[in-house]
Amino acid sequence: MPAREPPHTHGSRGDLQFRPPGPGPPPGAPRARPRKIVFEDELPSRALPCTQKPVESIPGEHVPRPHPVPDYELSKYPPVSSERERSCYAAVFRDQYSEFLELQQELRSAQAKLQQLEALLTSLPPPQSQKEAQVAARVWREFEKKRTDPGFLDKQARCCYLKGKLRHLKAQIQKFDSRGDSEGSVYF
Repeated sequence: MPAREPPHTHGSRGDLQFRPPGPGPPPGAPRARPRKIVFEDELPSRALPCTQKPVESIPGEHVPRPHPVPDYELSKYPPVSSERERSCYAAVFRDQYSEFLELQQELRSAQAKLQQLEALLTSLPPPQSQKEAQVAARVWREFEKKRTDPGFLDKQARCCYLKGKLRHLKAQIQKFDSRGDSEGSVYF
């Protein structure tokens, strides 16, 4: 009876993990499957703050900016055409994904604090004196100042930009992978 041959693979397109030099697992040993990256709003029935904002959460003083097409969609990251280009895209993804996660965590923390403060301020009883009214007005002004801080708004914009760029990179890599094999998932 002839010996069975191992299944044929189509290269290493589905594997973006960095392998340090040195001995690896013994030949034929099962490889651990790398982690799949999925953004929260790619899951059903969840929205991120940067994609769907209720109208009342947009500060009144905030002037809307025009929405130009991002550079990564225009020409900076066209469709992947080679393994080398794919590796470069994956490296950019890994690098900026860590920045995105840090920024997202920082923004969530700040937004949670702002929401707690707003809930506390709205639950306060009406002021009993002129002095209490002045203090309450000053606290509300400080709250609005923090919520509309240009640095905070820039961080939100950067987080949304990075998310779009990471999605674009992921999609370009997935398209390239789907042309060569049937895995269709991007693993890092």
